Amino acid sequence: METPVVLLVLLAALMHASWNAFLHLSGDRLWLLGIMSAPYIVASVIGVALLPLPAPGAWPFVGASVVLEIAYCFTLIRAYRSGDFGQIYPIARGLSPLLVFAGAHAFAGEALKPAAIAGVALVSVGIMSLAFRRGMRFSGESVPYALLTGFFIASYSVIDGLGARAAGNGLSYIMWVYLLWNIPQFLLVCHLRGGVRRMFTSAGTVAKGLLAGALALSAYCLVIEAFRYLPIATVSALRELSSIFAVLIGWLFLRERLTARRVVACALVTCGAVLIRL
Repeated sequence: METPVVLLVLLAALMHASWNAFLHLSGDRLWLLGIMSAPYIVASVIGVALLPLPAPGAWPFVGASVVLEIAYCFTLIRAYRSGDFGQIYPIARGLSPLLVFAGAHAFAGEALKPAAIAGVALVSVGIMSLAFRRGMRFSGESVPYALLTGFFIASYSVIDGLGARAAGNGLSYIMWVYLLWNIPQFLLVCHLRGGVRRMFTSAGTVAKGLLAGALALSAYCLVIEAFRYLPIATVSALRELSSIFAVLIGWLFLRERLTARRVVACALVTCGAVLIRL
């Protein structure tokens, strides 16, 4: 069962890198965040209508996840305002596997083999190294917000891993999280951007936002299912292979340079993933 689950996590990583590319290209990331909420709302309304309710023990996790997801989204937007995408994304995503490992060990009692622990560390170091290059300067707020974003990523990952297991049905659990998270988020962004009508004025850009939202929700549904079969820290670290896909997307489609530093970083992440699977 493990190999198919790992392949699903890698597919989720590719989807994750893809929707982040849309976010990177958006001139108004807060607006895109609101548009991305629309597919979440549609999918979650259908999901909660068709799927059984999560087990009673899962509801505290649902509530905690909703708060953490909203905090993560707005912290990420704030981080991108104070720093470059190429700085913020690797720091936030690279920090989270280490924090997830600590959280899963403390709250879920999960213990990884020494090789897997080394793999998680390599994945984190490899990803975070993408944020640093010669001559780069960080603004005063960029690193703190990036670290805070990584903390929220790790927190909701551990919460969702525990919640999916407690719910008995991982998809039912995440659909309720999606619903209770994205309705207030969508309404808040609409308020900040002048109402619902102004959110849907450009068909082309709206279509990109809806596609990004569909990719994001599909990717995390796969991750939630993987939490039921693999250790939370393992899933989290493998999901962060999205950074390799992000480098490849940047090189192939965004005309970004594939530097030696990026190749070495990707090699470290790949070696870490191999160690995790040993």
